[in-house]
Amino acid sequence: MLSRWLLALAIVHVETSFQSCYAAQFLLVSQFYHSHAQAMATIGDELHQRGHHVVVVAASALQFLNHKPYTVKYYQTSMKEKDMEDCLTIVLKHQDYTMSPCVKLIQEDLQAFTNDNQLLQELKSQHFAGLICDLGSYACQLVAEYIDIKIQVDVTSLGLVDPLVTSLFHIPNPPAYAPQIGLPLTCKMNLLQRTLNVIVRYTFMTIFHYLMLGHMYAAANITNLGLQTPPTFYNRRSSILIANGDFALDYPRPVTPATKVVGPILPKPAKALPIHLQEFVSANPNGTIVISFGSVVTGLKYITDVQMLFKSLGRLPYNVICKYSEKHKYSIPKNVMTFNWLPQNDLLGHPNIKGFVTHCGMNSILEAAYHGVPMVGIPIFGDQIVNAQKILYRNIGVVLDINEINSDDLYFGIMNATTDQWILGNASIVSKLIKNRPNGRTPVEEAADWIEFALNSKGGHYLRSEEYNLPWYQLYLFDIFAILCMMIIITIIILKLIWRGIVFVFRRPATFSKAKQS
Repeated sequence: MLSRWLLALAIVHVETSFQSCYAAQFLLVSQFYHSHAQAMATIGDELHQRGHHVVVVAASALQFLNHKPYTVKYYQTSMKEKDMEDCLTIVLKHQDYTMSPCVKLIQEDLQAFTNDNQLLQELKSQHFAGLICDLGSYACQLVAEYIDIKIQVDVTSLGLVDPLVTSLFHIPNPPAYAPQIGLPLTCKMNLLQRTLNVIVRYTFMTIFHYLMLGHMYAAANITNLGLQTPPTFYNRRSSILIANGDFALDYPRPVTPATKVVGPILPKPAKALPIHLQEFVSANPNGTIVISFGSVVTGLKYITDVQMLFKSLGRLPYNVICKYSEKHKYSIPKNVMTFNWLPQNDLLGHPNIKGFVTHCGMNSILEAAYHGVPMVGIPIFGDQIVNAQKILYRNIGVVLDINEINSDDLYFGIMNATTDQWILGNASIVSKLIKNRPNGRTPVEEAADWIEFALNSKGGHYLRSEEYNLPWYQLYLFDIFAILCMMIIITIIILKLIWRGIVFVFRRPATFSKAKQS
C-alpha cells in the first residue's frame, strides 16, 4: 500500500515538474474587431489552462476581456466598440468602398497604442518567450520590433484569404482555381472568371497598400518606439501561421508546412440558453430562424429596405430571433424578437434552430456549419462575398444579392434552405466532417499545440520555405526568362547570319556567270 502511494506521489511530482519546466510567458496582441479579439482570447484561455502565463494587449474598447483569468493590458483609446459598426455604416451609406472612415479608426488606434509610454515600458520590462499576433493587428508587428521577441506565431481569424493572407506567408495561390477576395467565384471558373481572378490576384495588394498600409505606417509613432523606419506588413518574423478554417467548408488547396489550418476556433458545443431565449426558441414547433449581420447590421438601412425584410419575416411559419438594435424605427412582426446581442454559437447549437440568415462573416458561417444549420447568405463586401460562394459550393444553403433582394426573395430563400432535403443533408455532412478530428484535439487545442511547438523548436523557422529568402527576380524566374530570351535572340541572330551566308554563297556564282557572258 505504501509503495503504491509513493509511486503515485512520484508520478504527480514528475508531471508537475514537467509542466512547470515548460510553462512560459506569452504576449497576445489583438486587433480591435470584436470577432478577432474573441478568437485570440479563446487561444489565450487554452494557453492559460496549460499553465502558461498569458498577457493580452487590447484596445480599451474591448472590455469583454475583463472577466478573463489572465492578465489583460489595455491601451487607452477614445474609440468605442460601437465606432466600428458606425464606420461600416458610413461606408455603406456613402458607398465608400475605400473604407476611409474605418482606415481613420485604425490610424487612431495605432496612434493610441504607440503613444502609450507606460504600457510600452511595462511590456519591454517583461521577458516574453513568445508573441502571438492577430494577423490584422499592425500594432503586433510594432511590438515584435520594439521588444525583439524571437518567437512569433500569427493567427488569421479570416482563414486563408487570397491574396491578402496567402501573399504575406508565401502560400501558393493558383488563380486558376483559388477565388480572390471580393469576387463571387468558386474554385470552378470559366475563362472570363479566371481572367478577372488573375487581374485581382496581381493588383489587390498594390491597391491595399495604397488604401490601407501606407496610412498605417504613417500613423504609427515609430520614434517613440526607437525605430528608424516602420516595419512593413509583409516582412513578418512569424514562423507559423494558424488559420481559422476547415477544408470541410473551404476549397482544397496547397499550403506550406508552416501553415496550420486547425479548424474553427470559436464554435463549440452549445450551452444552455437564457430562459427568455429558451422559451421563445422552443415555443414554435416549426422551429426558429436566427438572423445576424455582425458589425454591418446598422448599415443595412442604407442598402436595402429593412421594413420590407421584417415584413417578409412575418410571413414565415417560424419564430425569428434577430440581432438588430434599431427596432424602435420599424414595425416588428409578432413572430420576431430583436436583441442588441445574441449568444450566436449557443443559439445555432439549439435543436429547434432551423436556419441562419447571415452576412457571411467567417466566424458566422463556421459556427453554422459546425452545428449543421443551413444558411441564407446575404454578403455585403470583402471576404463575405467569397465566403458566400462556399455555401453554394458545399450546397449547405442559398445566397441572395443584397442590392436586389425583395420580400419574396428572402421568404423563399429561407423556406428553400430550411426544407430542401439536399441542403439539409449536406449541412449535416459538413457538420460531421468538421467535428471529425482524427487527432482527438479540438481546433483551439491544436492551435495551442502549434504555439508550444514553436516555443520548443526555437520558433519552428525550419518550416519556412526558401521563398522567404529569394529576391523577387529569382522567385518569379525573371532571371531565367531573361537568359531564355537572350538565348532565343542569340539563336535568331546566328540563324540570320547563317542564312545570309548561304544566300551569299549561292547568289555569287550566278552573278559571276552573268558578268562573264557579258
